[in-house]
Amino acid sequence: MVTVSINKSSTVKPNELTPDVKLWLSESDQIKPYTHAPTFYIYLPQNLDNYTSISSPFETLKSSLSHILVPYYPLAGRLNSIGGGRFVLNCNGLGAEIFEAESQSEIKDLGDFCPTLETKKLLPFVDYTKDISELPLLLVQLTRFKCGGITIGVAISHIAVDGKGALGFISSWANFARGEKKLVVEPYHDRTIFYKGDPLAKPRFDHHELKASPTLIGHDTADEERNKECTNRMLKLSKIQVDKLKKLANEGRDATRTSRQYSRYEAMAAHIWRCASKARKLQNAQLTSLRVPVDCRNRFKPSLPPSYYGNAVMVPSPIADVGTLLLGLGDACSIISECVGNFNEDYIKSAIDFLASQEDLSQWRTGFHTDSKKGLFLGNPNITVTSWYGLPIYDADFGWGKPIFMGPAGLGFDGKCFLIPGSDEDDGSFVIPIRLQVTHVDDFEKLFYEDI
Repeated sequence: MVTVSINKSSTVKPNELTPDVKLWLSESDQIKPYTHAPTFYIYLPQNLDNYTSISSPFETLKSSLSHILVPYYPLAGRLNSIGGGRFVLNCNGLGAEIFEAESQSEIKDLGDFCPTLETKKLLPFVDYTKDISELPLLLVQLTRFKCGGITIGVAISHIAVDGKGALGFISSWANFARGEKKLVVEPYHDRTIFYKGDPLAKPRFDHHELKASPTLIGHDTADEERNKECTNRMLKLSKIQVDKLKKLANEGRDATRTSRQYSRYEAMAAHIWRCASKARKLQNAQLTSLRVPVDCRNRFKPSLPPSYYGNAVMVPSPIADVGTLLLGLGDACSIISECVGNFNEDYIKSAIDFLASQEDLSQWRTGFHTDSKKGLFLGNPNITVTSWYGLPIYDADFGWGKPIFMGPAGLGFDGKCFLIPGSDEDDGSFVIPIRLQVTHVDDFEKLFYEDI
């Protein structure tokens, strides 16, 4: 068991005057959870002499955070409710919270870094019993282990920013901590450029991704599945295995439907979708959805600024019956490819028009929840595969080397998984934390490796 004790905490505010404004949040922001996405970084200093020359990692993080919160001033603010399940981002400069902790355990005690109750100890505690206007949008915990290792747990309110924006912030913060006072990119805070939506406009498409996910045949609700015990598992794929999956997918590709090769993401996501359906022993007639979070910045014409700071991610959700899904890996890839390919600017704007027309957005809020009994249920017979490929997850060098691992400290619901590039980003490997019902996870792992 990993033991962690908090030594001290501090509120860190921008060290310069920042705009005192209330930022409008797009519908794409509004349907994200206001709870905090939990991630953690693990550092094993290779040169202990250099490491011990850093007098105080905690003070280094504090000082650099006060600098970086100037350009990233919304993260020093708070959310204010404006009714209808909607919020505004109040840039009031109240600051972020940072904690220093220590552990008498060693990094090796965290095992394969699978999200567990142990990894959650590396995160700052967020008291959701408080009014939301009192909760910091950013909380950080530095934990020092007796082996000399360090972990940094980061909790950022998902409604404030997506993964690309969050990791851009972390990379810039790390630059400042190392004494390189430069931003990776200047954040663009005007969210009105992400189509505001017209409450009077009618959606032009049937947005099944905004409707309730399929439930098991014979069940009108997901209540029974929601209450079943789940567990997390960490899986790994080598480059050889990834390449084999991609080859298998494209060997079964119907060239009359698509001329391009299926991607690594499509091959891995389709494989996970199929294995989950088999492990869950779903009937062939059972409908199942796959949630595929995509960055919409380049799906607009003209594109949004690459530095757009907000939630530019929406979630195409291809649906198929299990019988079709299991015909072959290529067939599953084609279902994903067609759905994601149709997710263009007109479709995105139609989805925003639909959300803008709703009096209350609470029922569409997804993701991490403090109470798993609340919010949309996205689990059995469904799956969510989020890719962090291409994100700067290993750029977070605060002065004591690059992290040997970065990943989620928790997984919100049954069927949630991530595709995370290995720490040696050139070797083409992936780690895949996944959450499944206890009764299905062993069968899933067996099926996952069976043909590769």
